[in-house]
Amino acid sequence: MEHDHGHRSKPRVFSLSKFDDWRVRMYAHLSAIQDEMWDVIIDGPITVMMVNANAAAQGADPEQLIPKPKEQLTTEERTQANLDNVARDILYKSLDESLFPRVRKCTTAWDIWNTLMEIGEGDEQEKENKLTMAMKRFGDFKMTPNETISQMEIRFTKLLGEISDLGKEPTIKEINLKILRGLPKS
Repeated sequence: MEHDHGHRSKPRVFSLSKFDDWRVRMYAHLSAIQDEMWDVIIDGPITVMMVNANAAAQGADPEQLIPKPKEQLTTEERTQANLDNVARDILYKSLDESLFPRVRKCTTAWDIWNTLMEIGEGDEQEKENKLTMAMKRFGDFKMTPNETISQMEIRFTKLLGEISDLGKEPTIKEINLKILRGLPKS
């Protein structure tokens, strides 16, 4: 297991205009540091548990597992229990001064991530508006003057990714028709 968190690359700065790319890159960044890092983002901090040796003396329906005291944690367990702190640090460092105050009081990486998702994705009305705008651009898509086919393909692929990130998947037929209609007439 990798324990040297000091030699990781700096995460990308959170950007609303490139939110979907930031989200994918942050997932890759956190997962590359340690597999369980993403679990902390999705499920919350890891609590190392131990068998409750006093369960029998505690009467009816005692907890069978209890959090292991910090002083009894092994080095590996301490690393695992510290993943939330590492993830919070990485997420904080990806924010500029205007966004940090919005997550400053979040107590876990899970809280920070969810807050950033709300900021980046917006509410349901904002998501619907973004999808409507993206679908309009899809409907109007065509090759621009002086644009190469490669440049058009890059622009089209980015638009498809944006539409997909908003929860819609154009059919292969729609995509093929759009590409054919988007090319200049010979």
